[in-house]
Amino acid sequence: MYDGLFTFVVRLAKIALTAALAILTARALGPAGRGIYALPGVEAALVGSAFGGLSSATTYFLLNRNPNKSLLRAIFLATFALVVAAAVAVVPLAYLAGQASAAIPAILVLPSFALLNLASGYALGIKRVRFSSTIAALQTFFTIAVMLAAFVLAQRTPAVAIGAWVAGSTIAGIVSLAYILIHGNSRLNGPDTIGIREYWHFCLKVTSVNVVTLLNYRADLYIVALFLPPAALGMYSIAVAGAESLLVPTQVAALVTSPHIGGMEVRDAALLTARCVRHNLLISIVVCVPLFIFAEPVIKALYGPKFVPLVPAFDILLIGVLVLSLSSPVSSFFTLKLGVPQVTFRLATLSALVCIATTIALVRDLGMAGAAIGSSAGYVVGQTIGLWYFAKRARIGARLMLLPTASDALVYWSFLTQVLRDGRRLLRPAP
Repeated sequence: MYDGLFTFVVRLAKIALTAALAILTARALGPAGRGIYALPGVEAALVGSAFGGLSSATTYFLLNRNPNKSLLRAIFLATFALVVAAAVAVVPLAYLAGQASAAIPAILVLPSFALLNLASGYALGIKRVRFSSTIAALQTFFTIAVMLAAFVLAQRTPAVAIGAWVAGSTIAGIVSLAYILIHGNSRLNGPDTIGIREYWHFCLKVTSVNVVTLLNYRADLYIVALFLPPAALGMYSIAVAGAESLLVPTQVAALVTSPHIGGMEVRDAALLTARCVRHNLLISIVVCVPLFIFAEPVIKALYGPKFVPLVPAFDILLIGVLVLSLSSPVSSFFTLKLGVPQVTFRLATLSALVCIATTIALVRDLGMAGAAIGSSAGYVVGQTIGLWYFAKRARIGARLMLLPTASDALVYWSFLTQVLRDGRRLLRPAP
């Protein structure tokens, strides 16, 4: 829970950084310029979803085996292959969207995206949860720093903003690579040799899950880019980024418990997963309901009156976010404990199909709101079935998954008392 508190503070900082970056680009570029700036990121995120397999596979082998330096060779060979494949996939995506120039910056950030995923999974695998949390904020931090300097020294144009995004991402990737090499060369001295074939096989299974999952997250954005003008993409990307940032507090429980879920007995792991689910539901309700009510004045104050048309789409996305917040602990249980990422893959595939079909059917007539309906519909369908299957497989009732218990209140009260007693010591590095 101390790891959770530290992670929560860092994730709140990341939310603030993400919001600051969105406000900076929205105010400097306007809706149309923001749309041009967002397009390379949409394309890179679509193909970069494959890199999530690197994170989970690295975590899995570090938690369940005692590897030697052969693991480094396996992960870097797999990283190189996935980056090349993702770079090839970017080109047709850019041409389909009618923005061929977006392909180059999207390709340039792919190595950094891969290394950030790799470093995050590595830190979780060695149970350095706090460092894994910090890695998540690196890219946004460096991007803001470079972009502010670029706007001061150059012009406030989409091209300058995109260049700053590429530079900031690259710096974060270099820091991630240095961390893996320094720690791995000095600490990976176990007896287990991890071959590229074994690592690649597990990585591809998880990659397929992540590709479909992020396709669900980003398909609506890409469809908006295809069918609506750049100004609509600029506004809708703000709505998506804002809604997804609300997932950050609910990802804390899944992140800090993932090494424990992967290492416990099945029944204990299932009970911990259920606690995370009900914990996330409570947090999501507290966060989403006020924002649903006050979305318009908040967006107008932060981004300006030109961005008010995104409010209906944002409100609809909040419904999907509320349901989606329950998924990450369940995914950890199936992938890291049971070793069956194909369950998550099937659920993500169903969700993505619902999202794509509904978005294409509605986006021409309803615009951004139609895309938001498609996205939320995919989340609701996929996660409802996922929770039902988890409850059946783990033999856990809906009440235990969704309603806080007296023991939860006792644990949280004890933890709060401990925090107040420890004071400044609570954020010290974990031993």
